[in-house]
Amino acid sequence: MTNTTHLRRWIVVADGGHARVLALAPDSENLTLVHEMNSPDVHRKTHDLVTDGPGRSHESASPTRHAVAPKTDPHDESERNFVKAVATYLNKQHQAGAFYDVVLIVDRSHAHALKDALDHNTGAKVVQVVTKDLVKTPNHEIHERLASDGLLPPRPTRPTLRS
Repeated sequence: MTNTTHLRRWIVVADGGHARVLALAPDSENLTLVHEMNSPDVHRKTHDLVTDGPGRSHESASPTRHAVAPKTDPHDESERNFVKAVATYLNKQHQAGAFYDVVLIVDRSHAHALKDALDHNTGAKVVQVVTKDLVKTPNHEIHERLASDGLLPPRPTRPTLRS
């Protein structure tokens, strides 16, 4: 018998450029895709992310001018913006009552940022944060891992036919 909370539990699998939101299917056998997000900048080169070169600065002791290095890396900034977009989506969906609670599976470098970007009410619904990069992991393997941790019911076993 499946706990109804598990049916309304979302699993968010994300990194700095890809995210997919999964939910337990009503049959409790599979995880189904609820929503998928991909950063448009995930595969872009730095020169494509920056519109022009760094600004110029005057040296106070002489007339020489030097380029000013940017304070942030364009790829890091793009990843931070993507993580905020994922959090904004989750905040809106929680406010709409789309899920009861959520498990975050996020790579270590973005887990803290995602959790912090959630509003207070959505953040309170986070059951667990798993700091692993499982974006490319198939849904059935994620289901098995979460079932072994007690976060989802185990997949029903099917009887095997014997000849």
